[in-house]
Amino acid sequence: MKGKNKADNRKGGQVRAGRRILMVVLCLCMTVFVCMGCGDGMPPLAEQENGQGNETLQSVAASGEGRQAHTMERVEATILKDEISAYPLAAAGQDNSAAEEQQKRKKEAELEALKAAFADMDAAEVYTTANVRVRTAPSTEADVYTLLKKGEVLQKNGEANGWSRVLIEGEMYYIKSDYLREKGKPAEGSHIIAIDAGHQNKANTEKEPIGPGAGETKMKVTGGTRGVATGLYEYELTLAVSEKLRTELENRGYQVYMVRESHDVDISNSERAQMAYDSGAEVFVRIHANGSENSKANGAMTICPTPKNPYVADLYVDSQRLSEFVLDGLTASTGCKRERIWETDTMSGINWSKIPVTIVEMGYMSNPEEDKKMAGEEYQLLIAAGIADGIDVYFSE
Repeated sequence: MKGKNKADNRKGGQVRAGRRILMVVLCLCMTVFVCMGCGDGMPPLAEQENGQGNETLQSVAASGEGRQAHTMERVEATILKDEISAYPLAAAGQDNSAAEEQQKRKKEAELEALKAAFADMDAAEVYTTANVRVRTAPSTEADVYTLLKKGEVLQKNGEANGWSRVLIEGEMYYIKSDYLREKGKPAEGSHIIAIDAGHQNKANTEKEPIGPGAGETKMKVTGGTRGVATGLYEYELTLAVSEKLRTELENRGYQVYMVRESHDVDISNSERAQMAYDSGAEVFVRIHANGSENSKANGAMTICPTPKNPYVADLYVDSQRLSEFVLDGLTASTGCKRERIWETDTMSGINWSKIPVTIVEMGYMSNPEEDKKMAGEEYQLLIAAGIADGIDVYFSE
């Protein structure tokens, strides 16, 4: 019996040991399961099975709600924080808008005050001396209405503080006075003639464009030719004849503008054309003498632009008429040979002109006989009278 009891005891011990091992394994499994459940936010299964499940579920639900509430609080707090942080910006934006509106009204008032400073004046014809901005008020802070090119003619009716008030399409606008020049006006029943005595005592070999915007350039002004028999320089001869032409024209009731009245000047061909325009002259007569390698070449000619001149094509008709009448008058007065009217686009003094223009080549200084004639006072008076006759015809037709 004792042996059997011992055996039974050993067997029972083994069973109990096995149960204990099984229980340990089960506990480990339950622990793992519970941990996984906790990780997923689920209540521990053991607690649900021990009679505390309802309370635990409620607790868990409550804690879940707490976590959810806590999350919502964070979101709401963030939104509220963003809104609060935005309020100063919105207020600042409102303040800036108000300040900008106030500044705008102040600027408008200042511009209106500047306009009010202008006193009315008799309208005068002016023209732009450069490409210039036209503004809605006499200030560089005013809006730009339009851009005008150099040479645009306008009516000016007021001036103040370095600005001019001009009329454009019935409305008043403003231009810096520095960029406007008043055109001369002929007396009633008269005309203004610009005379350019060609060349000067010292050539200017610097280059200038052959016409407005041209890529091709020429010397600003050359020294001209010289008489083979008399030794007289062309610039001396041209001024002597120009002075006689001025007297002749003034005696006939014309107003005369002289581009140069001395030899000691430095005026480029483009500048001479601008000066003629500035004077208010209606025509531009340029006095020159010719030269040739052929000493027998003689006679007078005039020069004007071609109909397709890229710079002054619009002046062709009147320039051609002026050239024709002047050449006819000169040759009739002096009895010299009538060469031709040379139409060319190579002359910068023509290409820069803004009024009808002609170049008068009185004769050849390379021809000994003609050189001597042109150096004489009597022949110079005949030349002047003949040119004046041509100008008379030009204005009478």
